[in-house]
Amino acid sequence: MNERYRLVRPLASGGMAELFLGVARGAEGFERPVAIKRVLPHLAREPDIARMFLAEARLATLLQHQNIATVFDVGQGPEGLFLVMELVDGWDLGVLLRSAARQGVRFPPHLAAFIVHQALAGLGHAYRKVHDGRPVMVAHRDVSPSNVLVSREGEVKLTDFGIARMAGAAHTEPGVFRGKEAYTAPEVLQGAPATAASDQFSLGIVFYELLTGRHPFHTEKDASAVAYAILTRPVEPPQGVPAPLAGAVMRMLARAPQERFHSPESLAEGFARWLAQVGEPATSQTLAAFLRGLGLPPSLSEQAAASGRPVTRAQVDGGAPAMAVHAASPAEAAAPEEEPLSMPGGAALSVSGRMVHRCPRCNHVLSSPQARCSHCAMWPDASNGAAATPRTPTAPGAFSPSAGLELTAHQTLAESVPQTHVTPGAKSVLQTDADALELAERPPSPESDWPDEAALLRRSRLKRALGLLLLALLVGTGIWLWPQRSTLLIRVMSATGLRLSAPMLRVDSDPPGATVWVRDAELGTTPLLLENRHPAGRVPIQVRLKGHRTWKGTFSGGEAAHIEAKLKR
Repeated sequence: MNERYRLVRPLASGGMAELFLGVARGAEGFERPVAIKRVLPHLAREPDIARMFLAEARLATLLQHQNIATVFDVGQGPEGLFLVMELVDGWDLGVLLRSAARQGVRFPPHLAAFIVHQALAGLGHAYRKVHDGRPVMVAHRDVSPSNVLVSREGEVKLTDFGIARMAGAAHTEPGVFRGKEAYTAPEVLQGAPATAASDQFSLGIVFYELLTGRHPFHTEKDASAVAYAILTRPVEPPQGVPAPLAGAVMRMLARAPQERFHSPESLAEGFARWLAQVGEPATSQTLAAFLRGLGLPPSLSEQAAASGRPVTRAQVDGGAPAMAVHAASPAEAAAPEEEPLSMPGGAALSVSGRMVHRCPRCNHVLSSPQARCSHCAMWPDASNGAAATPRTPTAPGAFSPSAGLELTAHQTLAESVPQTHVTPGAKSVLQTDADALELAERPPSPESDWPDEAALLRRSRLKRALGLLLLALLVGTGIWLWPQRSTLLIRVMSATGLRLSAPMLRVDSDPPGATVWVRDAELGTTPLLLENRHPAGRVPIQVRLKGHRTWKGTFSGGEAAHIEAKLKR
């Protein structure tokens, strides 16, 4: 590539850029593994793409935080512009959510809160960063699962600041939408500029998915239908989660920006207070232990190392659409796992001098001396480290010392958690004489209602049959409704009396990726959804794609319209 950087192998390819495992070279043979993000060759000479790429580089190099993936350098080679970035050995949050869904598990509430708390720390740093006397970033504009990376060690990092709104920069052209509609605040969908409050709404959708395992507007599949649901449909409160977290996520998803938390710091403080009160360990180590039980697919770097071929995002997450391109760091994977010099059970020193604690029952490495074993659910005895009776794993959402609290519209999460007080001079159980201790009487445990194998098999077959029937009905209905989707959406809005701030104009092309021009102004690329604020009358429109003939047509200004342009070579 050049004298400082060398490409090793491709890792992934997206719609705008391709990602490589690379090596940064220095003096005296110094080498460091990095990720190199390069604009695709056929886009490298496009001025708009180059401008967006340089904006990402300029912003990202100013942000240095443990919860933001670092950009080390930007350069230009024979193939065009490239970024040199930190390698994160892990996956994006979208892959983790899909893997958890396949396993039939949900993120425990304390780990969901920990992930969002870490993401807030990264966003808060970006909002506070000042350069030349002004903030460098007003909004990220693309907070979504694909842009939240989680490493094997449980580190949480934000990435992809390529479309972030920077203070003092020119705004996006009127009517042009940037970001992912399924994670966009309603005010941004209606044309308002993105802010920290709109980022909070996007993060609220991510938090809702972590708590419940589903998107709050999950019933919609079409992008315009999801946008309409965000604008009009109330969010169903999450079930089976601690009341403070349920109140927090509902406030983050408030439709009016002024009803959300007034700053990321106040929200982060509330999460920190709640995590301190619940007593469940919420650290990078506990998150890493939970991830090891998800049966995650190989990361991009692992697949590339095994096959020697480029790996697409769809190969990683089981066929899901590629949303973004990220790197995974092989730095830790290159070093073998340290073996402790001890017999099973108890503490030992690793070869590097680090204290290692193992479970007395299964010899699994513990995250701390008092931590429950993630493999066999064994809790160590508090006094001597011996094995104790296994505790029943807590179901997600089942624990909360403040589960009865409610969060008012103008109350912070921190204010909802009561302060705990310890009586001075009180003795612990270990300090109390044996004669002074009394055992509390407990009712006998109810008999297990766990179904037998035959019942499980019958239930599984019934669910499978019902699922196939429902899928057939949905596919048939979708095939019939798809050609009329725009007309039906307009009729539903008319029947319910709901109105958007302006009619919507949708432009599709075959093939997609064409540039849309209206009155000699470029509005964006297809597929494109924007507000039709043009004056009444016929408005000329052109759809252009390199290597194809320009498609020309008109639409009615100020009215809902759907343009479908079939481009010919």
